Order: sequence, then structure tokens, then C-alpha cells
Amino acid sequence: MKRALVFLVIGPTLVSTVATLAIAQAAGTPSPGVARLVAIALFFFTLPVAALAGSLDAYLARAFAVPLRAPMVAAAGAVIASGLAFFLLDCLVPPPNFLTWFAIGGAACMGACSLLANDYGWHETTVHANSLLRN
Repeated sequence: MKRALVFLVIGPTLVSTVATLAIAQAAGTPSPGVARLVAIALFFFTLPVAALAGSLDAYLARAFAVPLRAPMVAAAGAVIASGLAFFLLDCLVPPPNFLTWFAIGGAACMGACSLLANDYGWHETTVHANSLLRN
């Protein structure tokens, strides 16, 4: 339940907030309607990316420790986000201009969600070389 909450609520909210703040920093204070529209569009754009990355994280949680699982989920988030952006926005903007930003955002958000969804207090605090793969 905690993993689903982190990936499906906190992840898209984080993306919407950071994108709105980045737009406000780059272009000055945008009108409230434009900021809300961008935040809502990015929230709903991030939901399928977060759902797929969250299910991959839940699947990998049984086999891998966090130091291996978080980068894999981040890479999957980058691929899913840039692939979805390519299919949805290809007719509007040429690919080299926007796919990199969606890949970076997807990787950062899904990697952070993977780290936040982990139960750090329940496992041992140090990771040994032979404990990266769980048996």
C-alpha cells in the first residue's frame, strides 16, 4: 500500500510542483491559469509512468536490494516517460527538443519514488557486496 501511495500520489505531485516552479523561475510569474493547466497536464501525464514504474519496483523488491533496484526503476522511468512523450507529442515538437527533458524528469522522479517507498527501518542498515541480490 505504501508503494502505491508513493508512486501514484507523491510522484505526480512532485512532478507538477517542480515543473510549475521551474516555469515560474524561467519565465517569471506565469498567469495562474497557465500554471494550473501545466500542473494538471503533467500530473495526468505522470500517472501511467508512475503506475508502470511502481509495478516494476514492486516486482523487483522481492529480488533486489535498494542500491540495485532504484537505478533500474529510474532507468525504466526514463524510458517510459520519453516513450510516452514521443507517442503523444511527436506531431507538435520535433523529438530532439523535448525527449531529453522527459527522460531526465522520469528518471529523477521514479528513482526518488523508489527510494521513498523503501522501508529503511526494517532491514539492516549496511549493504554488503554479497547481499545486493536477495535469495
